[in-house]
Amino acid sequence: MSTFRDPEAILDAFAVEATHDRSTLERYLRQYPELAQELIDLSSELRLANVPMSPDGDPVADPELETAWSEFFGCKPQVEPRTEAVNPFAKFKGLAFAKLASALDVPRVFLTAFRDGLVTASSIPEPFTKRFADASGVSVESARDYFAQAQPGLAALAFKSDVKPSHQGQKSFRELVQATEMTEQQRQLLLRECNADGLN
Repeated sequence: MSTFRDPEAILDAFAVEATHDRSTLERYLRQYPELAQELIDLSSELRLANVPMSPDGDPVADPELETAWSEFFGCKPQVEPRTEAVNPFAKFKGLAFAKLASALDVPRVFLTAFRDGLVTASSIPEPFTKRFADASGVSVESARDYFAQAQPGLAALAFKSDVKPSHQGQKSFRELVQATEMTEQQRQLLLRECNADGLN
């Protein structure tokens, strides 16, 4: 469960640190990667504020300026590597795949588009995702992750085919429903799921 972090409080805490060297900045970047740009900007401002001024008001050349810039360019927030989504279709091949399509009351070719990453993830209605998760025995989150990461031409490589796969673009869920041959009852169910989710 994520906790709310007040960006202002975090930046204030950084500002009152005893030193604003690279190690301090990197520590904050590791803890608060979402504030990377703000922390780097603030660190730069704090360093500039400590540059001594000449008697006539012009800044004095800072011998550590190049080092400071190198440190800023070298500091990057650490991003957790994205784990690959589990393929819920891995256990559904041949007859098992046909049974999964039947359980969802959709044509096999319609379900194949999801397996092969041919559907735009943001267009898939939540009711369908839930039905798919229940029928395939995975969590709703796992189903969402797979749909989001599946790419045309990549997912299909896990399945043998007599025909060489060709690269195809993604379609929205609604476009796929309208383009796939199916019964009117099947079509209406899928379109209702789109409408329930407010998807065009």
